[in-house]
Amino acid sequence: MDDIQDAIEDVQYLSATVQVGLSPVVKWPIPTEEELSTWKEKQLELDKDAFTAEWFMERCIGFFLFAQFLCNVKEDHVRINFLQETSKYKILRPTKRRSHTIRLVNKYLFTTEEKPEKIDIDDYNIKLKMKPVIREEIDDLYKECFDETYNESNVGLKGENVEAVRKLSHRKTFQKEDGEDNNNDHENPTENCTKRSKNMSLFNSATLSLFFVDDLFDKLEAVVFESLKREYWESFTESNEYQRALHFFWDQDKKIGEDDFFLMRVLGRGGFGLVTACKRGTSGKMYALKTMSKKRIKSHKSVKLALNERYALEAAQSPFIINMVYAFQSSENVFLALTLMTGGDLSFHLGIKGSFSLEESRYYAARIIMGLQHLHDSNLVYRDLKPENCLLDDEGRVRITDLGLAVPWKESLQGAAGTRGYWAPEMLRRNSEGKRTPYGYAVDWFSFGCCLTEFITGTSPFRTEAAIKFGTDKGHEETSKAIDCALLEMEPVLHPSKFDDELADLCRKLLDKDPKTRLGNNGSLDIMSHNWFKDIDWDLIISDKYPPPFIPAKDVNAYAQSDIGKFSEDKSTVMTEEDDAMYKDWYFVNNDAYNDEVIEFLITERKLGKPLLPPDHSSCNCCTVL
Repeated sequence: MDDIQDAIEDVQYLSATVQVGLSPVVKWPIPTEEELSTWKEKQLELDKDAFTAEWFMERCIGFFLFAQFLCNVKEDHVRINFLQETSKYKILRPTKRRSHTIRLVNKYLFTTEEKPEKIDIDDYNIKLKMKPVIREEIDDLYKECFDETYNESNVGLKGENVEAVRKLSHRKTFQKEDGEDNNNDHENPTENCTKRSKNMSLFNSATLSLFFVDDLFDKLEAVVFESLKREYWESFTESNEYQRALHFFWDQDKKIGEDDFFLMRVLGRGGFGLVTACKRGTSGKMYALKTMSKKRIKSHKSVKLALNERYALEAAQSPFIINMVYAFQSSENVFLALTLMTGGDLSFHLGIKGSFSLEESRYYAARIIMGLQHLHDSNLVYRDLKPENCLLDDEGRVRITDLGLAVPWKESLQGAAGTRGYWAPEMLRRNSEGKRTPYGYAVDWFSFGCCLTEFITGTSPFRTEAAIKFGTDKGHEETSKAIDCALLEMEPVLHPSKFDDELADLCRKLLDKDPKTRLGNNGSLDIMSHNWFKDIDWDLIISDKYPPPFIPAKDVNAYAQSDIGKFSEDKSTVMTEEDDAMYKDWYFVNNDAYNDEVIEFLITERKLGKPLLPPDHSSCNCCTVL
């Protein structure tokens, strides 16, 4: 029976991961008038500006639904599309801002015979935030810059502020070292990935940043929004879109729990419980739910380890790291709802392929570099990099997972942590007094060197038969001690048949036994600048637009559930009030991820052209969650 149930869950999981759009299980909750009124009062206590037009626009859901109201109900899209485009500008790197500005200026800051086409919001992070000084000056700016006749520009702007941006975007003195062609403003970002980085100089990027600064469009944004506010805000507050926004904001502040998720298929197991694919009932968004038994954590004396992972995940939010979306608990377990990666881990794919191609290895390495650097920028030493902890999504993008051993860096940080054969030599060394030596961020770059070598050969250089023989010949009969010996003393064997000169040089510098001279000790830029990465367009990597070289099959991409196994019930460990108090700050909602979830739901509705509702099972006996 277990095999049949596992097969059913496999089919359900696969069906849910390959479907287009979201598939909710239950309806979104609707607050009563009393609940909504109480929530509003609390919001106003926290922020006296709550529920103003500006407050709404500072929230992605609010901006999205206001834009939807203007485009669909009022059929007036040009100005709100201008605000969308200027918001996108701010998150672009300086080398990409010029071409975007040219398009934006030509489309909105001049008059054209035909009105610009409507742009539906397809980004999850669009919001508008005006600086206090601009808010204070808005009446004067509006009188100065707004043209009610729309004779001077498509968005009703005029004056010297507009002219300054026009002139900047059409300057002919900019260098073209970033590979952008002024006459090709619609360049496909996935084409010519390998040639642009060769011409992209730091000088050019710095020069552009002097002109295309973050606040270039701030005053123009404020005036355009003020015009929309004066014309439409009152009618918006009486609309269905406004009410939906309020309900989503209320739901965001409502405590989430175990019953809000529907379990689907076990994907793996950790030290304290299982990782299961699940979906949030209201939105249909899928996550990986990591369940950890409080009793098991206590029996292993690992409360600090569990809390450490929870706080590390909160500190590190990045497209190159598995993100925590929700954290909650029950009387028996603590839960982490994480980004679901349906493509399997790199160890799983190495086991199938034997090794990765150079193109695949370079791409995975580039994204892992970004993930490690983000952790280091967050003051975290990761300490557990290995292929098993690098997961692929359905499109082939890799992210780092499992931050249980990530810790804040401090000068006294010491002690071996991670997986044998991947940890750095300085983790094992002792001083003349027999005490462990302290270490820093460079341990992660050594582990990265092990992983990169494994991508090419299929095995970590210090877990090979040759490495174990090296340690055995040195008198270490236990395999674990032999591996440690090889890691401390053996130079990795990099056969020319698999490692060209550039790749061999990179791996040797990453696997340097001395952390002070190891590549990466001064930060990731030294690694990114290595000649082996010369064909990588780092702008596309950083912006998450570099096309993955391998797309995983639309399959389960995980070990059979029978192989993963189950945990037996812990009947001997007794939890106390003091134990439970350790988890008092466990609860967490990632506000950005919640916005993404809701907006993905709303975009799915827009594509369907109708409300997205859960299936009606009232007329059948089935209870399958799809």
